[in-house]
Amino acid sequence: MADEHTNGKVETPKTENEVVISQSKLDKLIDKGFSKGANRAKSELAEQLGVDSIEQARELINAKRENDEANKSDLDKAAELINTLNGTIKGLEANNNEIKADMAVQKVVSDNGIKDADYFKHLLAQASAGDDFDQSTFIEQLKGDKPYLFSGGEVQPKRVDATSNRASLDVGERVKSAKTMAELYALQNEL
Repeated sequence: MADEHTNGKVETPKTENEVVISQSKLDKLIDKGFSKGANRAKSELAEQLGVDSIEQARELINAKRENDEANKSDLDKAAELINTLNGTIKGLEANNNEIKADMAVQKVVSDNGIKDADYFKHLLAQASAGDDFDQSTFIEQLKGDKPYLFSGGEVQPKRVDATSNRASLDVGERVKSAKTMAELYALQNEL
């Protein structure tokens, strides 16, 4: 045990071929190696493309795009515009259908006096996934299972905090019930 630790440091056996190098020098060597590989890959790609450099290939591609755009006929431009507009129309129709479905759910909520529309919509989506779904039967069953969702159903008693009614007392009563100067100052600031 004493041989392994000397002054809190662990000594490792040294070998003849051990090389010590700083992190910055190691980083530079790695960057140099990678940059050589990257440069070689760029030159191979340029050779395959038949150009002198990647920049020249980029310039040729951009020139080709500009040439193609300039040479497009009015018919081609119109076809692109039609495709874009058709995509927009499909998106708008999908939004419209979604709004219609939401409105239908809101109508059912309103007609049946449902308090929590979002929860009802969630329950409706789950139930309507079934094969033999009937909305009126579902609502009647829901009235029996979860009457608290409907107006006039069993309502949970509202819990009231005793301190919340303090504001409803008239000012005279609040001044009389104040026990400290801080409460009086708070009342003064409130008024």
